[in-house]
Amino acid sequence: MPTFIGLDLAWTTKNDSGICWLEGDSKENLRCTRIEVAPRETELLAEEVAVANPAIVTIDAPVRYTPDRWAESEIARRFNKYKCPAHSSHMAYANGFTAGIDLGVALESRGFSSDPEPLLRGEEPEHSAIEVYPHTLHVRLFGLSERLPYKRKKGRDTPFLQRAMQEYQRHLRALIERECPLVLEHQEVQHALDPANAQRAVGRSLKRLDDALDGLTCALAAWLMWDRPEQWEALGDDSGYIVVPVESVTPVQTTSEVIGSPLDSKTLIRSEAPGVEVQVSKSGDGSTWEIRVRLEGDDLSRVITVVERLE
Repeated sequence: MPTFIGLDLAWTTKNDSGICWLEGDSKENLRCTRIEVAPRETELLAEEVAVANPAIVTIDAPVRYTPDRWAESEIARRFNKYKCPAHSSHMAYANGFTAGIDLGVALESRGFSSDPEPLLRGEEPEHSAIEVYPHTLHVRLFGLSERLPYKRKKGRDTPFLQRAMQEYQRHLRALIERECPLVLEHQEVQHALDPANAQRAVGRSLKRLDDALDGLTCALAAWLMWDRPEQWEALGDDSGYIVVPVESVTPVQTTSEVIGSPLDSKTLIRSEAPGVEVQVSKSGDGSTWEIRVRLEGDDLSRVITVVERLE
């Protein structure tokens, strides 16, 4: 029976990672056998994963990396309109955050391939380690107009994050009900999808819920890739891939009515030139500022880096 493992991998092995295992070969028998949030040392995690056979492992972290990697730039080009560019793998590598790369090496030494193309051709390889990015999974699988803002950032207080997390739960539950309803039988999945748990989560418990939901999302992506490979595509090349769902005809849903906006903002500056847009806004009481930069062109990663530093 194939195993589909989702890893919301932490930046370092000392921090918690979201881990989810699904087992089955059809909508009618796919079940969750394990979901947890815990720190994992690279070699031990690789040993755990290698036991499953066959296994598709989807990882929210760079798995392949060379200095020529351009996958994030392509993610930005395709998904900037959804407000979900990817973090720079070059910056992460330069700062020593190599947990995904290290895990990719450890898995390849145990017979896993980090090349997604055979899987996406429908060849059903026995061991695949595939990089994914949850925000792109959300907008395509949930049919959203923009990313779910459940990650902690400046300007997002706890009640805002709790509402965003409940929206995430609602969409994820609907996807599971449609694609693999028996997954909902697992007690820890029920716990992760309970809106009451999001409502009372604060601090570390809110982050742990984030990790659990992302791990579950990654595992569902592994299952859907194996089940319907024609609905997925790899962005990148041998320097590094990120696999995303192809654009869906599902009507786009907006999350703003449920979540609300962290800023009741008034636009102070708006500058547009061909391919470039800069907007500066502040909240009604003047306590919060927001800077948005939008660029259409070949080198989006440079703008993404600037915006991340501003945030």
